[in-house]
Amino acid sequence: MSKLHCKVGDLAITVRAEVPQNLGSIVHIIKPLGLQDWSEFGQVHMWWVECLPNSPYRLHYLHSDGSFTKQRQGPVPDLLLRPIVPPEGFNEVTDWLTLNCDPPADIARGVALYCAYQRALPGGAEK
Repeated sequence: MSKLHCKVGDLAITVRAEVPQNLGSIVHIIKPLGLQDWSEFGQVHMWWVECLPNSPYRLHYLHSDGSFTKQRQGPVPDLLLRPIVPPEGFNEVTDWLTLNCDPPADIARGVALYCAYQRALPGGAEK
């Protein structure tokens, strides 16, 4: 088995998605679910994740009958996620104040730029 991208407790971003609405979702990794079958990917390591508490975003799941559900929590394959790692020495209690920024808006802009950059790489987001 290849090395996992994420671990329990990480904040992660969805860098690939079968359902476009999930691309760029920021989630908290709650617990491992182990190897499970997932769509055309076959056996992959799965995480139980949840959307951030005050986030308006929900995970979108497509069912075999063509219907969708939106959920705050659910399974996501590790291969679709990348951890969000703050810069070395970043103190999240004080640094947002000294940066004089709006964390949710700035994170959303950063996520959009990161996803666009990843899609522009040869081979797309999965490099």
